[in-house]
Amino acid sequence: MAVVVYGAGGQARVLLELMDRAGICPLAGLVDDNASLAGTKVDGLPVLGTTDKLTTYVRVYRIHRAVIAMGNNGLRKKFAEHARALGLRLPVLIHPNAYVSPSAQLGEGTVVMAGAVVSAHAKIGELCIINTRATIDHDCELGDCVHVGPGATLTGNVTVGNETLIGAGCTVLPGLIVGNNSVVGAGSTVIRDVPSDTTVVGCPARSIPHKGDEPALAERAAALRG
Repeated sequence: MAVVVYGAGGQARVLLELMDRAGICPLAGLVDDNASLAGTKVDGLPVLGTTDKLTTYVRVYRIHRAVIAMGNNGLRKKFAEHARALGLRLPVLIHPNAYVSPSAQLGEGTVVMAGAVVSAHAKIGELCIINTRATIDHDCELGDCVHVGPGATLTGNVTVGNETLIGAGCTVLPGLIVGNNSVVGAGSTVIRDVPSDTTVVGCPARSIPHKGDEPALAERAAALRG
């Protein structure tokens, strides 16, 4: 069953190497909506064309599986829906140098990179990225389309909502909840729950305003100054 890779950027290069190490083949090629990439190669593998032509490629190359090589959570979700609409399966990818506990659960399309650890009874949703040297400790539960950055640590019993980004080098303390669509900035230490749709940064991590909130905050500050 041939595999197609969505995306032809840096994430694709990482996953092509992972698939080679894991013995996942044959690879039909890549698709990318940057039309100028059609006919080029990424590490020797051809960029077939854009995703709107994938129906033809599926038939010609007998493609049955798709790998979504995109770090952005929203794009990963979007193109996974496209692949599934074509009847393609989304395999779980685990680097040979990663450790995944036999009692852990990994959802369809999830990727575990080199040096990462997924510990006992962790539950990882669909289309997640557990990036290089990240640690998901015991009994953690991640929703769908979560990206845990390189070197990040989720200590025991942490819950992370859908489409959330845990930045590189973060630490989330035991038993905490990080909501849906949130961002934990690189290097942050999370010591309290993070609500959905919130960005936190720093040690300890504190929320910062999203774009669009600044005018209201400025008005409030002006009112306080009298």
